[in-house]
Amino acid sequence: MRITVLDDDPGERIPPGREFITVYLDGEEVKQCLTADDVKGEVVSIETDEGGRVLMESGEVKRLTRYGEVRTERCPR
Repeated sequence: MRITVLDDDPGERIPPGREFITVYLDGEEVKQCLTADDVKGEVVSIETDEGGRVLMESGEVKRLTRYGEVRTERCPR
């Protein structure tokens, strides 16, 4: 299943703040995740520097796409 917070992504749209989902890639939690697809094994997240600051490119937030074993957990509120 593919879940996303992006308007232009074909996955199931999860409105930010309405539902909390933890995403894991190869067993490690992914912070600032935008899209997770456990079938394709793909995670798209916001790219940050070593200090955790968001990286920008041409006025846009940089996205980092990684591949591996993806697992999602819906978290109770």
